[in-house]
Amino acid sequence: MINFSSLKPRYVPYISALISLVLLLFLVLMEATDLKQDLINYYAIHTNAFWPKIEQHPLELLRLFTALFLHGNWLHWLTNVSAFVLLAFAIERVIGAQKFMFIFLVAGIVGNIAAALVMQNQDHILLGASGAVSGLIGLWLVLFPDKKISFVIPIGLYLEKTSMPLWVIIFFWLCFQLVLHFQPNMHYNIAWMSHLSGFTAGFLLAWFVK
Repeated sequence: MINFSSLKPRYVPYISALISLVLLLFLVLMEATDLKQDLINYYAIHTNAFWPKIEQHPLELLRLFTALFLHGNWLHWLTNVSAFVLLAFAIERVIGAQKFMFIFLVAGIVGNIAAALVMQNQDHILLGASGAVSGLIGLWLVLFPDKKISFVIPIGLYLEKTSMPLWVIIFFWLCFQLVLHFQPNMHYNIAWMSHLSGFTAGFLLAWFVK
C-alpha cells in the first residue's frame, strides 16, 4: 500500500512562470499594438528628466519598478527572457517564491537606480529586465558555486565535449560588462551599469537566503 500522506508535492515555480507571462504580455503590447510610445512615456525611465520630476511627483519612483517589464524590441526581450528562464525556475525551487521575488525586484530596481544616476545628464530611455536578470546571475553564483557548464568545441574535424566552472564564465561576463561600461564613445544603447549593479545586489542578497 502506498502512503500518500508521505508524498511531498513537487514545488512549482509559479512566480517565475508569472513573471515570464507578464514579460510576454508587455512585449505583445509594445510590438503588436499602437501602445508602445504610451507605455514608454508612462512606465519607462527617461534619464535626463527622471530625478528632477521626482521632487514634484514622488510617484515617478514607480518607474524603477515598471521599467523592468518593458523591452525595446523582440531581440531585447529574447535576450533577457532566455537568461531569465535558464536561471529563474531552478533558483525559485531552491529559495522559494517570496525570497526569489524579493531579490529579483530589488536587483532590478537597484540596477535602474544606478543606471539612472550615471546617465542622468544624458537623454536615454531605461527599460528592460537586464538588471534583475543580472541579479539572478549573482544569486546563482552563490547558490551553485560548483556548477559546471558543458559545451562542445570543434577540434579539427571532430567535436570535443568539455565543461567549465560557472564562476569562470561569470567572471568573463563581468569583465565584459566593465570594459564596455568604461569604454569611451560607445555606440551600444545598453545600460551596462544596470547589469553591474543588479549583479552586485543579487550576489550580496544571496548570502541572506542561501
